[in-house]
Formats: sequence, structure tokens, C-alpha cells
Amino acid sequence: MKTHLINAIVLSIFLLLALQSRSQSNLFDCEHSREFASHLFNTAQYDLALHELERVNYLCRPDSNSLLLLLKTYRKTNHSNAAFEFFNKYNFEELNQLNPDFRQEYIRLLMTEKQYTNVQQLITKDFDFKEKEAYHIGTMLLLEQWNEAYLLAQKTDNKQGIKLAGMKQIATQSHLAKRKSPFLATLMSVVLPGSGKMYSGFWADGAMSLLFTASSAFFAYRAFDKYGTQKVYPWIAGGIAISYYAANIYGGNSAAILYNNNLNHSFIHETEHYLYADY
Repeated sequence: MKTHLINAIVLSIFLLLALQSRSQSNLFDCEHSREFASHLFNTAQYDLALHELERVNYLCRPDSNSLLLLLKTYRKTNHSNAAFEFFNKYNFEELNQLNPDFRQEYIRLLMTEKQYTNVQQLITKDFDFKEKEAYHIGTMLLLEQWNEAYLLAQKTDNKQGIKLAGMKQIATQSHLAKRKSPFLATLMSVVLPGSGKMYSGFWADGAMSLLFTASSAFFAYRAFDKYGTQKVYPWIAGGIAISYYAANIYGGNSAAILYNNNLNHSFIHETEHYLYADY
């Protein structure tokens, strides 16, 4: 009786160990690995998710969800070349027949790499993806094609999502924005030192430019009046005055360009905020 009891206990122990071993091995099968990789991705542990997804896509049977997640992880971990290797295998017609989520990821990949011209080319070739009109206007704005973006925005329907509404608003604002003329700023600086910078909104710089140019011209005039042209000092003072005057002209032109660049960058930044909000 004792022998049977001992055998039953030993058998039970072996069964428990076998079940535990099997349970532990199941943690590393394809199903659990996909779940774990998805968890890593959803919790923004992209570097860890990348290694897990590469293992899953290499060892397990093909799975579109895991492949799409891997492509997204490539983008988020700055391994865009690996993602492009997948998409570059297809011609345009084949790309356009991919699952909609894959097409959307391809557009996001191009946008992340700032390949805005390529996105525009796909749009003109009728590549099918979500929020196409918003991206069309958005890429024009990002390429500083202000007039084209405004004209396209006027042709689109307002009832097509927040992203498109945002693009239309920015396109209108960028079109109506008053930019400064570098030529006019240069001309104003020639006539009145510092006025070109003031025209461009840099009032303090303009006042300083006027002060230094005027004072250096005054000292040069006094030097020539007192010492004549035979002394070195008047020529040095005159050279300083000319350099201040030339710098004032250059500064007026640069101020207008800087004003326009700052204005354009504000529109670009706002455009990126809308387009990349769900990336």
C-alpha cells in the first residue's frame, strides 16, 4: 500500500513538472510573442519591440499585423531604410493594392523622412490613402508653395476632418500674411540708415544702426574738417563710417529676409503640428 502511494506521489510530481515546463515554453511561442511585442509597442518601448517583432516575423508564419507593427517600429526607431526596403519591392500599382493600413504607413514614412515631393507625386498619380487632400495642402505648405496651397484649399470641402480644416486655415493665413520686401528694406536703408530694420520689425536694431552710422559719419566729417585729407585719422574715421553704412544696408536686407523666414517657419511648424499629431 505504501509503495502504491509513493508511486502516485512521484507520478504526480513528474506531471506537475511537465505541465510547468510546457507552460513556460508556451510563453515563447508565436502567439505569446506577438502579444508581448504588441505590448512593448503600445507602451512606447520601441527598441525592445523592434527586436521582438523581428524575431516574430523571422520565425513565425507571415502575419500582416505583426509586419505592419514592425514597419511602424522601424519608423519610430529611426530605422527608415529597413522600412523602405519593404516598400521599394513594389511598383506603384502594387503599392496601391496593399492593405490600406500599409499604404497609410508608407505615406507616414515618407513624411517622417521629409520626402514631401514624393508624397505629392503619389497624390497626383491617385495613390489611395486617408486624408489625401489634407496631405496635399500640407506638403505644399511644408514646401513653402503658399499660393498653390491657398488655391487648392479653396477647392476642398470643409467637412472632411480636423486635419483638413487645419490645413485650410493655415493655407489662408499664409496667403494673407504680409511679408516684407527685401528690396524695399534695402532701399530704405540706403536713404535712411536703420529704417530697413525698423520696417522689418526690428526697431531696437534699427535705432542702433542709425545711431552708429550717424555718429561715425559725424566723426568722419569732423576729422576731415579739422585735419584735412593729408592726415591718416580722417581716412580711418571715414572708412569706419562707410563700413557702418554698408553694414546698415546689408542688415536692412537681411532683416526683411529674417522676418519672412520667421513668418514662414511659424506656418510650417503649425502645419507639422496638424499633420504629425497622430504619428
